[in-house]
Amino acid sequence: MNPPAAAKKGFNRRHLVIMALGNIIGSGIFLASGAVISLAGPAIVLAYAIAGGIMFLEVAFIAEMSIVNPAPGSFRVHAAEIFGPAVGFVNGWMFWCSGVLGMASEATAAAIFTAYWLPHWPLWGLSLIYASVMTVINFLDARGLSRVEMWLASVKVVSLAGFILFGALALLRVFPLAAPLHTEVFVSAGAFWPHGFQGLLASLLLVLFSFTGTGIIGLAVADTARPGRDLPPAIYIITAAVTGLYVLAILFVVLLIPWQQLSTAASPFVEILHHLGLAAGGALLNFIVLSAALSGLNSSMYSASRMLYSLSRDRQGPSLFLKLNRNGAPVYAVAASSLVLFLTAVLAYVLPQQAFILLTGASGFLAMFNWLTISATHYFYRRKSLRESPDKLTYKAPGYPWTSILMILAIIAVLATSPLYPGQVPSLIGGAVIIGLIVLVYGMLRRTGALG
Repeated sequence: MNPPAAAKKGFNRRHLVIMALGNIIGSGIFLASGAVISLAGPAIVLAYAIAGGIMFLEVAFIAEMSIVNPAPGSFRVHAAEIFGPAVGFVNGWMFWCSGVLGMASEATAAAIFTAYWLPHWPLWGLSLIYASVMTVINFLDARGLSRVEMWLASVKVVSLAGFILFGALALLRVFPLAAPLHTEVFVSAGAFWPHGFQGLLASLLLVLFSFTGTGIIGLAVADTARPGRDLPPAIYIITAAVTGLYVLAILFVVLLIPWQQLSTAASPFVEILHHLGLAAGGALLNFIVLSAALSGLNSSMYSASRMLYSLSRDRQGPSLFLKLNRNGAPVYAVAASSLVLFLTAVLAYVLPQQAFILLTGASGFLAMFNWLTISATHYFYRRKSLRESPDKLTYKAPGYPWTSILMILAIIAVLATSPLYPGQVPSLIGGAVIIGLIVLVYGMLRRTGALG
């Protein structure tokens, strides 16, 4: 069975960058940033810088292994090569669960942003509307999907860049503000670290959630004509763009508004414009962050459905998900991912105020386990590649083997300290239960001989 759209691999370097930016930049920065700032205070700028370094190494690991073996399923296939089919099965299904939970959080965020104009509409109803629209879009071919994503991704990248420019001009006093810049937060350790190092550690899981979505890079390789040429420069563009935009945007959030005044249930970017007396700008920016959430939902649906296709291709999922439509999209894999997304709208109905943080936390918890597996796989995969196919090792992630070891230790530390975030324990328990269920299902299927 050929990979999706095998006959017309439509991605090049520009498409890889667009899809990655669309998947990574989403509601994590535009909505969840208010919650993490409340935990770490101005030190959150440092947290985003650290997370950017972690993301770069993860992307480099994925790129190296994907160029050696550009298989549909990417890191799931690589993990199975090193650790066996059990780890590949768990890794793939864990990625899919993290993806659909991430999709649900983006749909919930889109509903929250829309409530700015339609406050009487239920969040669950708005979530269902957006889920339906994005499902239809994901039935397009690779090029059609990338064109939609190009517009959505461009809006949020330009908006973050515009916000940074606005903050820089304010800092340079090019134009006066209704409120002064709060530079005092960087003067003393007490102001910069209001909750100490513990606050920084408590924020890291949700901060890293803003950088997850990197798995789409490996998954998109199957739709890329020349991965060896296009992937290495793409990862540097992606990591530099995301980290630079995030760190500078958060820096100006902290400078433009007292961080203690930020709400954990609204976009801090919209709040800042209201704080500065620019209500019309707040409405425009709310439209922009809405498009960011929809972009994250769109690209997350792409990566989740492609992982289902890959699992089924290796007989670790129902063969139904191998069905392609005339555009080369795995139609039933998209539909199944969307169905789970529709079911999560129930959470937005039952817990409308807590739904976003709960979904974000659970998705981030599963994503960190995937990153942990990727780091461990890379440690052994480099040795395997040097031994079996050194000619294919045209790109090497920097700092091997120390960076692989560092990443393993860093992600374990993030997972160990994540319960420091108040109210996050239910998400962590939910994520752990999902992992346990996946392992249990694998054991049952293995005993019955249902797996390939």
